[in-house]
Amino acid sequence: MSEPPASDRWRAKQAHYQEQEVARGYEAQRFASLRTRGDAARFWRAIERALGAELAGVRSVLDTPGGTGRFAALVARGGRRLVLADLSAAMLAEARATDVPRVQADALALPFSTGSFDLVLCMRFLFHVPRELQPRVLAELARVSRRFVAVDVRHGWAWSAWTRRMRSRLGGGRVAPRMRPSEIEPLFAEAGLALRSKRWFAPGFSEKVLVLAEKPGPVAGFRA
Repeated sequence: MSEPPASDRWRAKQAHYQEQEVARGYEAQRFASLRTRGDAARFWRAIERALGAELAGVRSVLDTPGGTGRFAALVARGGRRLVLADLSAAMLAEARATDVPRVQADALALPFSTGSFDLVLCMRFLFHVPRELQPRVLAELARVSRRFVAVDVRHGWAWSAWTRRMRSRLGGGRVAPRMRPSEIEPLFAEAGLALRSKRWFAPGFSEKVLVLAEKPGPVAGFRA
């Protein structure tokens, strides 16, 4: 039996996360293990290291898809304003930070003005997006950002990626396509973003890479 096209899998994935039962169990399923429990904190520490003194100039942050608001407490430490945007109203309803604005939105058409946020976060998402749509998603993230865009990508040159493929073959499942390291910079450039840094998590073992990109040119009013 042939595999359904990427567009069909993408629509099915979107529908999956709009189910209330899926949203209710998301935190427990994804972030309850010792391996994944500290993911958000690790990503935020990587952003802090990548930005350095310039983090002081970040006063507003968009997290999309924001889901259950896993970055809310981390972002709030510096007195920053956070907005969660997600296609799934069910996921937003499960957000723990009740004082954070939540907006139901498609990542391909965000309902925010150009340059609305100093930093846009996009975690655990891009590797699900069909390759032909990835530049459009990144371009939309860049549009609503004044300066920085932080995205995690997944590559196939790691132990975790290899074991994931083996489990998939044995169990008859499917693994989302991983990116070659050489593809990262051209993909972001296609969306009009310049790479600021790449932070590899446990090289050789983890497939996760945090990419910090920025909009080229000076940013009026931004202070480190």
